[in-house]
Amino acid sequence: MKVPERQKLRIPFIADSLLSDIQTLGLHIRRMGVKSRIDQINWSDFSYQPDVVLYAGYTGTHLWLLYQVEGDFFRAKALTDQEAVWEDNCVEFFCTKEDAFEKKPSESAEIVYRNFEFNAIGTAFSAYGTTAHREFLSHKALGQIARYSTLDLNNLPEEGIPFDWELIVSIPLDMLDLKPGSSFSANFYKCGDLTKMEHYLSWSPIVSGKPNFHLPQFFGKVKLML
Repeated sequence: MKVPERQKLRIPFIADSLLSDIQTLGLHIRRMGVKSRIDQINWSDFSYQPDVVLYAGYTGTHLWLLYQVEGDFFRAKALTDQEAVWEDNCVEFFCTKEDAFEKKPSESAEIVYRNFEFNAIGTAFSAYGTTAHREFLSHKALGQIARYSTLDLNNLPEEGIPFDWELIVSIPLDMLDLKPGSSFSANFYKCGDLTKMEHYLSWSPIVSGKPNFHLPQFFGKVKLML
């Protein structure tokens, strides 16, 4: 299997004080973070492509990700953390240590990685381990991840209605085993397994016979800039 060229992302530092005001979070992340697109169609049978822009930045304690999605079809059945958010309008972040890629291709199944998945209303799913053996994060741990959705939980769209949305998530660096200046490997995704238009997009390209995001050998290179 030919491994495609890995994407690269350099995430800038943002002062904590700039992200202390919920009202201006999106403004500062857009202005000071790095912008990239989640636009790789890896499986031709699933060619639907909502427009997905990722903005990323970090503070001394947290990684901040802003997902901007246009042209989605609403679905939000997962209301409690660790439910099947990937069946809804879902954005995802998977990561592992950079040195995991020192393993031979035949050993890729032994790479330990973390997955963080969120639907449009901010419900989270997360686990840690190898592709074969994964452990769910506790609800207490997931409570440390802040989530800010543009959707009004008291006035949600009807299922199947086209809509645009944004989600900001803030993940503690300690949870990721990262610190300022760290290099690591990651991929960012957009999917919707049971939405009106099933789709599977990635930031860094993937080569596999069917949709599968749990392939850390295809993660891109990411650096937290000092």
